[in-house]
Amino acid sequence: MTTSNLAVRRAHRAYVTFGIVLPLLVGLVGVGLMLLWLPEMPETIAIHWDASGADGFGPAWSTPVILAATVALIVVLLAACALPGWRAGEWGPTQRFVGALGPAIVVFLTVGITWSFGTQRGLTDPTAAPSILLPFAVGALTGAVVGVIAWFAQPAVTLSGGSPAGHSPADITLGQGEQAVWLRTTTMSTPGLVFIVLATLLMAGLAVVFVLSDSAVAWVIVLLAVLLLVLTVTMCVFRVRVDAGGLRVASLLGIPRFRVPLADIASVSVIEVSPMSQFGGWGIRLSLDGRFGVVMHRGEAIEVTRHRGRTFVVTVDDAETGAGLLDALAERAERTA
Repeated sequence: MTTSNLAVRRAHRAYVTFGIVLPLLVGLVGVGLMLLWLPEMPETIAIHWDASGADGFGPAWSTPVILAATVALIVVLLAACALPGWRAGEWGPTQRFVGALGPAIVVFLTVGITWSFGTQRGLTDPTAAPSILLPFAVGALTGAVVGVIAWFAQPAVTLSGGSPAGHSPADITLGQGEQAVWLRTTTMSTPGLVFIVLATLLMAGLAVVFVLSDSAVAWVIVLLAVLLLVLTVTMCVFRVRVDAGGLRVASLLGIPRFRVPLADIASVSVIEVSPMSQFGGWGIRLSLDGRFGVVMHRGEAIEVTRHRGRTFVVTVDDAETGAGLLDALAERAERTA
């Protein structure tokens, strides 16, 4: 077994420890304490507070049930973000971040909810429940500390499924005054489309429910639903163009659009991209290592490093040819300058 494989194995074990086992244990402790205190609780307790105090109430048994379900849901959802890359033989900063985010959120919620639950032991009037400000402030601080510890406890490993991290583009030679244009269309992959469509449908359904219930926040939900619909239309297909103006990437509607002029290009390379492990998903993304770009699908991409060190990435078929032409144009522009 190579050193790289050993490092990945350690990263996997660390993720399971901090991203799955630790949150479940923390949630189990919180639920266990609440079940232990349940005989001392009034039948009805405060479950919601506003600036003036407790304003929402429910049965005492519902709080440990809700906490258990919430912790399980958080662990499952975050694991669903990490496991596809794991199965594909990939690992990166996104999985490491997910492994730190899970325990941070669970500790925050468990400390706040369990503490506020415990302060109501022996109360006869649920409206007299103490403020939750201190419990959740301590929970937020504790969760942040646990998250930082979980981040540094996981190895900093990046693995792209055996694909090369990057290689030189195609060797293209242009004569003085010779013009060339490279055009491609890049489309979001099926997993990304499914995720966006489901999120849009969910938000649309929530908007209908809130409007029918005449809720005060209905307009906010409607705006979010419209925003998601616009994003669905504009973010799923992009046109990529390489010419004497540099690299241009624009959606079908023309907005959003991105441009890297030739004079701003320091280097061009072709890389293999895994959306989840490297960028945390699909669309217009900013990775944890500072790279920004349009990530539509898994596979080859043009990576452009600017003179100031910033990096732009776009996933597109035949990236080697596009990158080769862009590199040739940039070199010729530099010679001319």
